[in-house]
Amino acid sequence: MSNSRSLGALKLALGEAMDPQLVFHAPVWGDPQAMSRALREIRKDLAGSGETKPNADVMQAALTRFYETQTFASFTELKYVCYGVTVPIGKHKVRLIDRRPLFGQVLSAVEKREGQVKQFRRCYQGLLSAYFGFSDSGEDDDSGSANWRRLRGFLGTKLDGVRKGARQRGEPPPWLDLLGEHRNLLGEDPCAPYAGALANGDTSGLRAVCEGLGIPSSSWVWDDALMAYVRLVCSGSDPAYKRGLPGVLDLVNDRIELRLPQRLATKATALTVSRYSKCEDRTEHGGLRDTALAKVGNPWLARSAWDAEVNDEAARQMVEGWLKRRLIKDFFELLAQDGGADVRRLDYWLKWEPKISDMWFILGADARRNPSPEFKGLRSRMAGRARVLTDPNGLNNAFVMRIGPLLVIEFGATGNACYIFAASDFKTDLDEPQFTLTQLKQRVDETRISHSGPWEGKLDAELSRLLRSTPASRGHLRVRPAPVEPRPETAWPAAQQIAQTAQRRAESLDSLDDASAEGAGTKLSVFDAMQIIAHCRTVGLKYEDRRDKGGSFWVLMHDPSEFRSFASRLVAHGFRHAEGKGYWLRGER
Repeated sequence: MSNSRSLGALKLALGEAMDPQLVFHAPVWGDPQAMSRALREIRKDLAGSGETKPNADVMQAALTRFYETQTFASFTELKYVCYGVTVPIGKHKVRLIDRRPLFGQVLSAVEKREGQVKQFRRCYQGLLSAYFGFSDSGEDDDSGSANWRRLRGFLGTKLDGVRKGARQRGEPPPWLDLLGEHRNLLGEDPCAPYAGALANGDTSGLRAVCEGLGIPSSSWVWDDALMAYVRLVCSGSDPAYKRGLPGVLDLVNDRIELRLPQRLATKATALTVSRYSKCEDRTEHGGLRDTALAKVGNPWLARSAWDAEVNDEAARQMVEGWLKRRLIKDFFELLAQDGGADVRRLDYWLKWEPKISDMWFILGADARRNPSPEFKGLRSRMAGRARVLTDPNGLNNAFVMRIGPLLVIEFGATGNACYIFAASDFKTDLDEPQFTLTQLKQRVDETRISHSGPWEGKLDAELSRLLRSTPASRGHLRVRPAPVEPRPETAWPAAQQIAQTAQRRAESLDSLDDASAEGAGTKLSVFDAMQIIAHCRTVGLKYEDRRDKGGSFWVLMHDPSEFRSFASRLVAHGFRHAEGKGYWLRGER
């Protein structure tokens, strides 16, 4: 019975389709307008909206007209402008979302259509597309970001009304119901709900949402979701954080399909390394160390970058210690050739790591050219502190350490002693790219300690003595006599001032940060200038010394409150402060 009814219905449908009026008055086959109408109907049936993003030329024409006239010729033009509020216009690349008055006019015009349910929904969909397509313009002001947040608030506030209007007119389009289920995308922390799945390696849920709402893969949504994942890992307990750390490092270092732009990769690294510094167990993590070096920089050479990107001194010091210990191991494991003495020297200098403020590595031909992964990694870690050693023995290398007012040099090849110099007496500029053995073993007032017998205790004693006795202002390796204090009743004020200044200059390099501002020098000695430059390099401050060309010596320090002691020291040397730039001193070099 049911089969006969089905057959009858089919015959009836065929009969209607073969009606002469339909057959002889049907549209011409291949008519483009008929095909476009059919495509719109298919899209409407499948997506429920009937809306697609306008092509670029049409959108640009509408945007240009509105930008020039601040009026809309039609509803269609308003709709196109809604899709394009985050799109650069013409050759000047201005965006409506970066212009508060113009963007406000667009929202006002859309709001006036709220009583016309279908038109309002189409404008809403255009603004939603623009919202997901927004990116920072790179301009100095925050107008674009502020207007984007305003747009987010507008879309969130109007969502329920748009859904209600769609239900009253029939079945709401699928994208609108999907947005209702994921209204978090219009909230303060849009992508936090997707972080857990991403932490477990599951991207299917977020992909489905993006496909359903027409969110492109280039949208900020993916970046925000990945950063939410990083924040989630960093917010966990120490064990949970360390379990999630490998996945975060894979993301930051582009080892998985998902990618973060460089700016966010640096931010994610900063969050991760800061969190590690708060763990109870801060055992060196090679992967995190190398990632921090690649994304932020050397923690003692790029101090300003660490302050700007990470702003966590404990984290910076942690990575600095890791790097120094790794570099010490690099030298005595890969670059030295003393057999069993390698382990002894390695253990010895690891003990001194907290006192080492800077390092230089003078590499022989073999270390510079060795193509193995170990040596490539070594050269990468030494970036900025690697130099060239010209020595017939291509296997020889030198390791220079700065310890207070001292320079200590170890060599890789056998038969070399440990050399100790007062840094101020060392005649070679360590910023030079190339050195000979003669330049490193120069004949100044040096101390040599051979690596024979129980040398560790001897070297300990000698370093301790020299650190106590070597003044920073005169580097000779001799015991400094105790300063003679003038009697109050016979001392002139000027003599007291000179004595105080001499005593301050007799302190080690570490006293540069703690020196008081009493006294003021009118002429800067060569050594004082060298000390100031060395300190600038240590803390990451820029400087310009153009006194030899009739200019001034500048220490570029925008915020003196971060370097109060150093700023006081500069004033004591006669420098003057220029607001917003730093300290300067005029005079001959």
